[in-house]
Amino acid sequence: MNKKILKTICLMLILAMAFNIAGCSAVEEFFDLGKSHRREHNRDDDDDDPEETEETEETEPDETEPDDPQPTVADVSDELTYPDHIASYAEIHPSHAAGTVSGEDAVEILNDLESQVLVDGIGSSYVNAEIYFDDYESIGIHFDEDDIGWGPVMTDHDQDVADVEEALEQLYSIDRESLDIDDRIFYDKFLYDMELTAYALQYTAFDYYESALKPLTGPQSEVLFILEVLDFETVEDAENYILVLRDTDRFYDELCEFEEERADYGFVNSDDVYEEVAESFDNLVAQSDDCFLYESFRDRLDNIDGLTDQQREALIEEHDQVMQDIVFPEFEECAERMRALECGAPSVGVSSYPGGDAYYAYIFATQTNSGRTIEASIQQLEDYTDSIMNTMTSVASSPDTSWVDEYLDHDYSIGDTQDNLDYLYDIVQDDFPAIPDHDYRLMSVPEVFEDDFSPAAFLGYHLDTFDSNIIITNEGSISDTFGITCAHEGYPGHMYESLYHRSSTSHPYMYICDSIGYAEGWASYVENYSFKYFSITPASEVVRVENQLNSVLFARFDLGINYEGWTAQDCADWYGDLVGMSVSADMIMDAYNLLLSDPGYGIKYGLGMINTGMVMAQLHNDFPNATDMEIHTAYLNAMSGTFEQILEYAEYFLDEEYFTTPVANWGDVYTGSGNVSSGTAQDDDDDEPDETEETSGGSLLGN
Repeated sequence: MNKKILKTICLMLILAMAFNIAGCSAVEEFFDLGKSHRREHNRDDDDDDPEETEETEETEPDETEPDDPQPTVADVSDELTYPDHIASYAEIHPSHAAGTVSGEDAVEILNDLESQVLVDGIGSSYVNAEIYFDDYESIGIHFDEDDIGWGPVMTDHDQDVADVEEALEQLYSIDRESLDIDDRIFYDKFLYDMELTAYALQYTAFDYYESALKPLTGPQSEVLFILEVLDFETVEDAENYILVLRDTDRFYDELCEFEEERADYGFVNSDDVYEEVAESFDNLVAQSDDCFLYESFRDRLDNIDGLTDQQREALIEEHDQVMQDIVFPEFEECAERMRALECGAPSVGVSSYPGGDAYYAYIFATQTNSGRTIEASIQQLEDYTDSIMNTMTSVASSPDTSWVDEYLDHDYSIGDTQDNLDYLYDIVQDDFPAIPDHDYRLMSVPEVFEDDFSPAAFLGYHLDTFDSNIIITNEGSISDTFGITCAHEGYPGHMYESLYHRSSTSHPYMYICDSIGYAEGWASYVENYSFKYFSITPASEVVRVENQLNSVLFARFDLGINYEGWTAQDCADWYGDLVGMSVSADMIMDAYNLLLSDPGYGIKYGLGMINTGMVMAQLHNDFPNATDMEIHTAYLNAMSGTFEQILEYAEYFLDEEYFTTPVANWGDVYTGSGNVSSGTAQDDDDDEPDETEETSGGSLLGN
């Protein structure tokens, strides 16, 4: 869902995180460089802090031949406001005097602000509330019958500005140094997020640079899965579910209206992108007769105690009627409206629009979870790419070719999803801190969606409990590194990280609104760390390095297209120079169109991966005697602020010898059930890091 058309900061973050279930691990599909996944942690010792940098100049696109001119966009509306330069770090995160409110008064301000953001953000949508909380009423969220549905698309811009300005005023009043460690970590991230949001709200054009309906990560890509996980305990739950189905007409009409308004303002997608969005709706319409939700609805009714046969029959009849008469016809209408927007517009990155380079710099900050500049990150990516290519060349030219057979026929998996998760749960216990007792369930992607869904995905559900985790697997995409995929999504990846953070902070904002660059960075780091659980041969090292390259290339293309104005041929030429062969634009067109429609999609993987690796490498360098368990525990307890904040807090924890023993004991896997049991992570130290004059913060968006 479009990050800027949702209610204030929280919902802007949340939907980009939890509903982006179709995108995870999709990077490797676009580059046929090898057999499987991503990388080991980066040993780059660059530890630059988020300096208050000077204004960044826009990078000029590469010159092209006269017969291949750079595409241009039509004029955009002067009714909107646009940035006239790329804001520096200091402009977005200005210095301010230390606050004077301390003690319980400061904590009360923090808790009230957090509650307000969660209630206003999540509470604007019944679906969101049902997804995130088992008991949303306990935090003050309530719905009238007229409010049951998907929530708003557009909101009151002026009210959003007022809300964020008021929150910043209260945050600046707090004496940060008076806060205990848990509250201070939350304060840093929350302040950073609010300042970044305040910057974005200055410009009404920021609402329109990106589509809401994106081919891969738009709300239509996961709508059926979201509906699938809404469970029933009462008749009212089932009735509310049907109200959500009825609201699909209104919600998707408003999304289409937004796309039409966006086009009227001059922000027009290429015909290829509109066609891909239309096809995503076609795929939904194709489910109209035998959609899995028909059977799922009936199964969920079985969970309602005391449901009479008459009530059951009436609910089924109403459900089927709404699906046939409202839901699927609405999807068909959406496909038609998207195709009606096709107008031969050029395929251009977001920086081609007025102020688009500044908008992309904002997206860059939200997706990468770091204060590093774009220019520094481009150089970092290219240096990292060169290092990977040198490693691959070195291995390929070695006289020892004993690794080749395994490389060509490797299988880093021990069975199906359950087998791999059970195996990983046991084997990671020596290297990662304990997580609480929890349950999870497995879902399979329906065959009709296999071509458009990633190999696997994790969905956190009812985050106020530990028992509603879901891992979705795509049987049509199971590869020879499926065990590594399970590590990315399960243990010690997304599900593990979510469970750990839910059990180790008093601030739900920290795991509900974590940055997507942080989440994908962690999952990529542990994915590559987990290769050692399946193979420690030179062949597995080659596979790991190849898949690092996939993520890095995707990030480089993202920056080239959306910041430097690269065409598809520019991308092909850059890639061809790298690999020493001729590459046509058609060969990379799928990746090109995805990155056009979803600016920032590539950098969250590539730079999230590199930045996580840099922090881990720095911690090992500074604490050479620390075990992997101690490093991982310190990193996790630093929570999901920016990578610069994570390094600061993780080093503090290690300095204090905070984790000389594991936080708890692991329990046992109940094999085959999807249920696991373990001790609960505990954090009893109240010490704080050294006092500082200025606040820094976290970042936006997570997965």
